[in-house]
Amino acid sequence: MAWKTIFESEQLTLVVDQEKSSVMLETSSGGYRPRYVTLHWTPKELDTVIEALHKAKRELAGGNSGE
Repeated sequence: MAWKTIFESEQLTLVVDQEKSSVMLETSSGGYRPRYVTLHWTPKELDTVIEALHKAKRELAGGNSGE
């Protein structure tokens, strides 16, 4: 297994899987019986998600850049 943890918090874990050339984002609901959801992204999907996150951040900052 060639997993490398990039980011980890109480409810989020971001892992690079070098063998499958993908990224996994695991979310946990926390609590007594946590439920987990794991998203698997290819490099292209990761680029799309990063772009969407940047857009969301701009929206929160009030900079709609004409889109």
